[in-house]
Amino acid sequence: MILLWVTLGFLTGSLIEWLTHKYILHNFKIKSLSHNHFGLHHKKTRKNGGRDNSYESFPPKTWDDGLAEIFMVSLLAVLVLPTWIVSPWLWGSLSLHACVYYLVHRKAHLDVKWCKKWIPWHWDHHMGKNQNMNWGITSPLFDYIFRTRQKY
Repeated sequence: MILLWVTLGFLTGSLIEWLTHKYILHNFKIKSLSHNHFGLHHKKTRKNGGRDNSYESFPPKTWDDGLAEIFMVSLLAVLVLPTWIVSPWLWGSLSLHACVYYLVHRKAHLDVKWCKKWIPWHWDHHMGKNQNMNWGITSPLFDYIFRTRQKY
């Protein structure tokens, strides 16, 4: 039963990641978040061949250099807190997924060769012709399900 909750937590975490990336971070009606993500992070990444030096310092010093991302990940972990009632394993795996997301995303933008080899869907998201595809970071699963995986 524990394995079921943990699997469900990671699948749900991947779906939340996909939905957040597509509908919040790239939604230009939510200017503060989309500007930080698309206007700053995407711009730096494309300018520097996949690298975003904002991830060099930890913890980030300013909102624009990564605090916004840590805030969003932390907020999502708090928002899923009610899942503890259903299963502590579910909440734990959702929270662990949030940490894994941040660490994978950070590594992807500090080690470009690693990103290209191990998470090419994220490389394609930033460096491909259409930056409004390939929404998954930790996994391309929901990009395949929703047909938003585009290889370059």
